[in-house]
Amino acid sequence: MKKAMMYLLLALGITLFVMFVGGAVCGFIIGFIDGFNGKETGTASSMSYLVGFGSALVLVLCAILNFVFLRNKFASYTIGRIPKPICWKVFLGMILAMSGMAVLYAAMNDIAIQRGWEDETMRELYAQLGQNPLYTLLLIVVIEATSNLIIYGAVMREILEWKHHPMIIGHIYAVVMALITLAYGNVLLILPAMMLARFEIMVYEYTRSVIPIIIGDVAFWIVTLCLLGVTSHGWWILIASILALPGVLLALNPMEPYKPID
Repeated sequence: MKKAMMYLLLALGITLFVMFVGGAVCGFIIGFIDGFNGKETGTASSMSYLVGFGSALVLVLCAILNFVFLRNKFASYTIGRIPKPICWKVFLGMILAMSGMAVLYAAMNDIAIQRGWEDETMRELYAQLGQNPLYTLLLIVVIEATSNLIIYGAVMREILEWKHHPMIIGHIYAVVMALITLAYGNVLLILPAMMLARFEIMVYEYTRSVIPIIIGDVAFWIVTLCLLGVTSHGWWILIASILALPGVLLALNPMEPYKPID
């Protein structure tokens, strides 16, 4: 448990330092550019600069975190317990399951937009990211790889080795993710957040690998960004179920004989 806390605090410390220093520099540059062009800070141009500088800063942060955690062997991108002959089943299951959850997420988000619950800043951010799909895809891959390396490959690994109670740990983690989601003010996204967190911790428990989780998260955000802004319908829930339920079974069932035993 001490190692898990150390990894978490290390990642948090690096993140705060990079964001504080980089954010101050980016804010100064954006303010200078807007002032030089005679525009007020907070306009559309500011959001464009903010997304550009912010995403570059995130890439730098991810590079530093990867270097620190991989260099010191705190975590790794390994295949874990997954036998090579069934890798494709686990990966395909993750893509299907997370795509289904993305459809559910987009549907809940659309309802929130219609009711005026979504934050305007987040809507502008999604719009800016959608203008550069290839760069956004690169950003998603790097962010998901880094965050999953730390959360699952380091922190969750140590917690599960300390106390191997995956059901309890999974429920606690799902509640934590729900509370984080609630901070954005959209209560409808609590259910998808809890389902996603609970499923991912199960996958990691079975596989002891961050690779399938990274693949699933990338699929989740690709589908989500494609659907954001599209008017949802009731049958989206059916589509989400058709994708998610077989995906969960395909990702977990082949790994049943290989999961750790209490």
